[in-house]
Amino acid sequence: MAEARAESWKESFHGVWKRLRGGELTPVRAAASVAIGLAVGVTPLWGVHFFLVLGICMPLSLDVPIAYLAANISLPFIAPFLTFAEIEIGARVLNGEFLVMTSREAVLAHGVTPFLKEIAVGTLFFSPMMAALGGSLTYLVVRVTRGRAKPSERDWFEAVVDRVAERYARGRRFTRGYVRSKMTHDPVVKMVLEIGRAGEGLGEVVDVGCGRGQLAIALLESGGASEALGVDWDAEKVTDATKASAGLRTTFAAGDIREEPRVPCDTALLIDVLHYFADDEQDAILNRVAQLARSRIVVRELDPDRGWRSRVTRLQETLTTGVHFNRGARLHIRPISAMTRILEAHGFRTEVTPCWQGTPFANVLVVATK
Repeated sequence: MAEARAESWKESFHGVWKRLRGGELTPVRAAASVAIGLAVGVTPLWGVHFFLVLGICMPLSLDVPIAYLAANISLPFIAPFLTFAEIEIGARVLNGEFLVMTSREAVLAHGVTPFLKEIAVGTLFFSPMMAALGGSLTYLVVRVTRGRAKPSERDWFEAVVDRVAERYARGRRFTRGYVRSKMTHDPVVKMVLEIGRAGEGLGEVVDVGCGRGQLAIALLESGGASEALGVDWDAEKVTDATKASAGLRTTFAAGDIREEPRVPCDTALLIDVLHYFADDEQDAILNRVAQLARSRIVVRELDPDRGWRSRVTRLQETLTTGVHFNRGARLHIRPISAMTRILEAHGFRTEVTPCWQGTPFANVLVVATK
């Protein structure tokens, strides 16, 4: 019990750390993180810098540790010089000239209120200046450092994301932004592509509930699949997928995934799909897919037994369904064991892995193989 609890705490800590890091440290994210840290760090709001960094960086998916490290520019032996610079800038802006503080008497004669005004105004100018300077230097350093990396050392995943995003470049503006963001920040994409890169790949893939098709297209672009069929009941998303997949061995079709597809395949994908259907419908979909897939089934679903993560994910799904961002009519969250039992009854071996890296969600990846 103690060992399981320790492992749970370790897993939770790892998840929180990944969330604080926000994702891969690209030149833009590194520059933005440092810029925010410096902008906050030079302000005379000592004691709350961490909370300001956290409140700004988390919603923007920036790197909190790096931003807070940059915010520590206001260490005790540096802070007086920063404050002095802000006072002088403020005085220049307000009075047209720098202050002359050559004696204690001159400082006392100036008064507290003018100093406070000058610090406030000086900070408004000094903070963005430091952010721009530090962010620019960070961008150049990270860009040059990454540029020196050998091609084999650079992230293959970035190249796939770029190629897939380029395929959606002429589509609707929202779709262009969504596809790149989804592929970059949703851990399921890289996890599925890594499965495809291992061994002999995923072969013929059927993506049940394919959405805009970016995952199937990414598998083909990365060489993880030989051909792909995608089915989704949102005709508009299917249209986006069809346009983006031009020239690839893919077919996308609009249809009710409770009935379609019914073609054999090597690998079947069910990514964030099942919880939109009633329990008996989920069972029917899993049974049908298990009969079609010759080698592997990959399912990504919400695990209801992951504490606060499960509550956050349930809320998120409720909101996106409520505003019709996702077309599911209702939510039916089931224990992951209800799915694995069906797959194992068809002769599959199942493995359940957390799939929430860098997010607050409770998604898990179920990989069933024969």
